[in-house]
Amino acid sequence: MTLDAFPKREYGPADVKPVYEARPYSFELNEDWLAIMAREFDIDKAAAAFAEALAGKSGEDAESIGRDFFHRYGTDLMRRSLELGEEYMDRSYEVLREASDKTDGYLAWPLIPQRFIEAALLSTQDMLVLPTIQNSPDRYQFRVEDCRMYAALKEKCGQEVAESLPCQHGCLALVEAAFRGFDLGAAASLTARTSQEGYCEFTTVRL
Repeated sequence: MTLDAFPKREYGPADVKPVYEARPYSFELNEDWLAIMAREFDIDKAAAAFAEALAGKSGEDAESIGRDFFHRYGTDLMRRSLELGEEYMDRSYEVLREASDKTDGYLAWPLIPQRFIEAALLSTQDMLVLPTIQNSPDRYQFRVEDCRMYAALKEKCGQEVAESLPCQHGCLALVEAAFRGFDLGAAASLTARTSQEGYCEFTTVRL
């Protein structure tokens, strides 16, 4: 029997089946997510609102106003980050969730909250990457360099107010709110100050 005994058939692209279906994975934070938060939590507007609230106040009153104002700002910023972060999913987040589920949640600390912390800060600060100093199962540490909020407070409220770092309460609040959003115990503290070291450093430990 020769090959001529078999019927001939023309093959086209439809006959070629891929081994798998490609999926457009994204390993970066969604730009729309960041743009929304940048607009809703504009640093210059927040600093101006704080300056207005601080007008005529001093001493303990000013300290209390700063703590309350920025704690609310940081908490609201993280609440919005958590909300939008679930709406704008990416492959890296899906992988983190899958890994966390397979380890009964052990790998969630600090990786999952870190995603939302980075989104909150990258959307409001002039930085492309949030410098992470330490990332372990029991300790998470990052720095904020050339802080826009510090510069805005210095401009609108004066150097003395800026150097007192009322804005630290915003970063501390957003960090703890990120971990709390996933029922993960954490305590955050300020371990370096822009007014002294030239950058703010935040250290979070597992509880």
